[in-house]
Order: sequence, then C-alpha cells, then structure tokens
Amino acid sequence: MNEEKRHIGPCRYIAAAKPDMKRSPSNFFRCELCGSILCDFSGKAAAPDCCGRKTKSVTPASTEGFYESGRLSYDIVGGPNENCVRVFWRGEAPDWLCLETFSGLQYMDTGAKKRPPAVFALAGEDAYAYCDKDPCEMCSFRCKNGFMLYACYGGELYAMPVNRIAATSGCPGYMTSLPQHSL
Repeated sequence: MNEEKRHIGPCRYIAAAKPDMKRSPSNFFRCELCGSILCDFSGKAAAPDCCGRKTKSVTPASTEGFYESGRLSYDIVGGPNENCVRVFWRGEAPDWLCLETFSGLQYMDTGAKKRPPAVFALAGEDAYAYCDKDPCEMCSFRCKNGFMLYACYGGELYAMPVNRIAATSGCPGYMTSLPQHSL
C-alpha cells in the first residue's frame, strides 16, 4: 500500500462503523403569499410564520425518472480522506439544492447562471467511506445511505435519496449506465 493511501486526511471520519442519522428528517413549508419554501431542520415540524401568516407543510415530490433522464443526477467522488457529492442537471437548472447528511444540511443557490456540477463537500461523519474507490462505485455498502438531495424547480420541491446501487452482480458493483455529465 502506498503512503498516500495510508494518510488520514483532516476531513476523514476514522470510526470503523457507518454513522447513524443524528436528527429527524427535515420538514418543508410554503408561504402562500410569497411562495417561499422554508425548511425546519429542528424536527419539531412546527409551521413557521412568513409574511405574517402560518406556512403550509410541503411534501416533496419524488424524483423517480430524474436520474434515468439525466435531468438530475449525482455521483460521489474523492475517496476516504476528502469526498463530496456532485450534482448534475440537464436543461433547466434547479432554483436551489439542499443536501441532507448524517449531521446536517447544506444549501446551494443554483439559479440560472450556475453550471453543473454543484459540489457539496463532506467532512467528519458525513465523509464516511467504506473503501478507497474514487469515484464511488455505488456498491451495496451505500456509504451515504440516509442522505437526501432536495431540489426546487419553479417553486416545486423534489426529493432524491442518495442510495443508488450499481446494477451489476458482485460487490462492490460498478456503474454501467451513468448518464453522461459533459454539459
């Protein structure tokens, strides 16, 4: 094993087991006056006020079919010392993206001028990696299982679990049909 692979970087999670989600899933709310989507990550699910009124709960729509069409997809790169989730899209850019991880949330305003990929850097428990494959081969260990990617398109909220497994036999699996990201 070469010296580079033995090095433990400052962002690496060194525990032997995959971390658990430390908090309740996030709740989203929409203001009926201004259309803003608000996130309650406390887990209390109490509707916040916006524009002087209570907001309404929003259930994110499924992104089923987004990955296959290439409209929204992700990959995980970087190996065990430093890794990140890269998010790609085709066509219209999402208004914003939010990655829910083991330890919290990361928000990114993507807007019309942002070009893919959007990069969510991971550290500490969120950087847990079972192996040293770069890019991630999407094997059955699913190191990022429990992460959720949220995307807002034109005021509509979508949720995509970060739990894809490559469609091949054996473990670790290899991606065989990843949509092309050369946009």
